[in-house]
Amino acid sequence: MEAALRDSQGLGINRVGQWTPHKWCLLASVITVFLLGLTFLVFSILTWFAAYPAAPVVLITDSPALILITFSSSLLLLASLVGVTGTLLNSRPILAVYVLLLFPSFISFVSVGYVTYKKATFSLDARASEAWNLWYSAGARTVLQGALGCCGWSNPLHAAVASGTCYPRSPLPGCHGPLVRLEHDVLTSAWGTVFSLVPLHLANILVGLLCANHVTRRFGKGITPARYRLTVDDILSMGLVDQKKAGLPFPPFPASTSHGAFREDRRSTSYGRAHGKF
Repeated sequence: MEAALRDSQGLGINRVGQWTPHKWCLLASVITVFLLGLTFLVFSILTWFAAYPAAPVVLITDSPALILITFSSSLLLLASLVGVTGTLLNSRPILAVYVLLLFPSFISFVSVGYVTYKKATFSLDARASEAWNLWYSAGARTVLQGALGCCGWSNPLHAAVASGTCYPRSPLPGCHGPLVRLEHDVLTSAWGTVFSLVPLHLANILVGLLCANHVTRRFGKGITPARYRLTVDDILSMGLVDQKKAGLPFPPFPASTSHGAFREDRRSTSYGRAHGKF
């Protein structure tokens, strides 16, 4: 009880010298989750705002994967914030929420790798050709032509959008080759990075499951659960008040209750053994 009351003072943050090895491992795991989510969130924000040359192409051609990356990184950041809060406050309920958040973030994280691997491996050329001729609007094709420095699909006369640099006799090559090569490089890098980080995320889940209940040197709070504590009615029903007034050596437990019958039987048995009756 003394240790529980000492831990409950203030915010529950103890000194670093009092941290258990489990708490250090948990803190390191939470930091890796935070860095992972922050890295992917920064990449997705830079892509959304077209902050690098290939960003407009990725934004148009791989928007489903980009949405998944943004959602997954947001979940990872949320889980890391919950985890560091529970770690510093020695709160097992908050750490339980942290571990639960790691599972949907893991599923969304793996979904990014699955989507990018499927697109990069199965008929990338046909998918890109279909999207250019059927799905991309004139504005999207104009952006792709400007970002890739090309004109039309296979040549300037094939599904081209006229602009200052793209016209029927333009010397620019078609967008088929540059777009497919860029798509292949981006998608391969995406699923390779995601699948290489899967063991790290599984290790974070394992550390969270094993260390969350040992964030302090005591398992649990060290306090008797409320349902097992004695109340005033329990004390009156056991006759402890009458025992104190009468000066009896043993409390006269009522025989009607199961606890009283059990204890009376135990006392009678021990009495009989002491006097040689059993």
